[in-house]
Amino acid sequence: MNALMNNSVTDQNYLTPIEMALGVDEQGMTTARKLYEFLELRKADFARWCKKNIIENEFATENEDLVRLIIDAETPTGGKITREDYRLTAHFAKKLSVKGNSEKAEQAREYFTTVEERVKQKAIDLSQLSPELQMFNKIFQSVAQQQIEQKKQAEHIV
Repeated sequence: MNALMNNSVTDQNYLTPIEMALGVDEQGMTTARKLYEFLELRKADFARWCKKNIIENEFATENEDLVRLIIDAETPTGGKITREDYRLTAHFAKKLSVKGNSEKAEQAREYFTTVEERVKQKAIDLSQLSPELQMFNKIFQSVAQQQIEQKKQAEHIV
């Protein structure tokens, strides 16, 4: 289909192809610059794009969806420059990626639509199961949830 659909999810960290393309780190974050590069937008418009899509985004919450960064960088001529960037949650970056009007944004929309369709196809209508299997499923879900909570608590202790 396209490059995004052909990437596979890694077993190690369960990143989706979009997350891999965005360079999502182990904390589930990427940067506005990485997202901007992914969308293949004009480099000269980065500040304007950030203002419109991040700073003035009424659905974005600072310190939840994004964190403002000040980065000291080097210019091509060897000088110093201070640049502004944003650390974005993968979730917020995905929202921004499908909002655009570029070919990459269309690929992102197509990817998420395809994934959603696959999930719908694999979903099981649990009400069609026998009462015994429904009860077993509830027990399994409960035990699985307890294990996940115990794992999270153990991670906080360490």
